[in-house]
Amino acid sequence: MTETVRCPACRGSKKVAKLGGVIGECNTCSGKGTILAADKPKPAVVTVEDVCAKELINAVADCVPATTIKPIEPDVKIDGKKALYKRKRA
Repeated sequence: MTETVRCPACRGSKKVAKLGGVIGECNTCSGKGTILAADKPKPAVVTVEDVCAKELINAVADCVPATTIKPIEPDVKIDGKKALYKRKRA
């Protein structure tokens, strides 16, 4: 007998939310709740080549200069007492 596993799409409930939130029959298992172990989807493994990544990092490092930004101080300094505003009296 072939080995079956629980459906990863509906998790065995046989119903899933479809377009518009309408509940309908699962397309992966056709409403059975289980699928063959051989048909179970496998996660895709993505590999990044180190050569391309190193070249990209070096290219960005060469075009962007590393600088330290100093804060700009205002020309006019405000005294703490003058900064308080009083309410106008009518």
